[in-house]
Amino acid sequence: MNNVSQLPMRLIIIVCIGILLSALIPSSESLEVLTSIITLVLIVMLLLEDFGKETKSWLILALGTYSLGVVADLLDEIPELNNHKLLNNADDVFMHIGVFLMCFCFIKMLHQRRTLIDSLNTQITKARDLEGVLSRQALQDELTGLLNRRSLFRRFDEMAINQQRGMLAYIDIDNFKQVNDRFGHTLGDELLIITANSLLKTVPLGSRIYRIGGDEFIVLLPSDDQQMCDEWISELYDITKSTRGEYNIGISIGIAPYYPGNLSDPDSILTQADKAMYKDKKTKK
Repeated sequence: MNNVSQLPMRLIIIVCIGILLSALIPSSESLEVLTSIITLVLIVMLLLEDFGKETKSWLILALGTYSLGVVADLLDEIPELNNHKLLNNADDVFMHIGVFLMCFCFIKMLHQRRTLIDSLNTQITKARDLEGVLSRQALQDELTGLLNRRSLFRRFDEMAINQQRGMLAYIDIDNFKQVNDRFGHTLGDELLIITANSLLKTVPLGSRIYRIGGDEFIVLLPSDDQQMCDEWISELYDITKSTRGEYNIGISIGIAPYYPGNLSDPDSILTQADKAMYKDKKTKK
């Protein structure tokens, strides 16, 4: 209840007990008067709470009507006014109307809180969706849609834990700078996207592809089978033949194995593959 109202819990319990006793002991007029006074105090305290502008207007009307009933009930206890026709029925009428309006306010308040909760849930969902988008962007290359360097090193950690083995291919596009200088960066970006799509079409099942910067790509092959690796490289050269001829570019590839013994030092694997890639590049000049 403390989450719903700021009214003291003990005070509310005392009033409820007082109302119950006044109903069970009809002859206790002093108890009934005391209960009515405390009820009025509670009404005043309730008006001080924040229920929102619209709900508070209805609540003021409800509590004002109920207060008139309480006042009429108190006046009815005065001997001189005991048989007054208006006071005899006014207390019950005003109290019933006040209780009805308070129930209306309570339902309205629950509806407002439900709306607020739904709104908060919507905002939470949007925040989680945004968090997911930002997380993907942090691990994904914006241009090609491939995974990026940060994601690669996370994958190294996962493979080290699972003690996996396979081959890492370091891929570089030869003469890519000349493409940018001759045709512009827009066409250069298109060439990177074409290369990424070619890798996606040819890599063996279970492989992962990363763009780690510029015109450099990494492919993690899930097996250390040299024949499978050679067949994939051959297929990659075949599928990129027309593109390489059109833009006068080449593709250099360096291969380095990864296994439980060297996965804890991914930089050494990348360095080994990078050296093999440059060796492959020199043989084509």
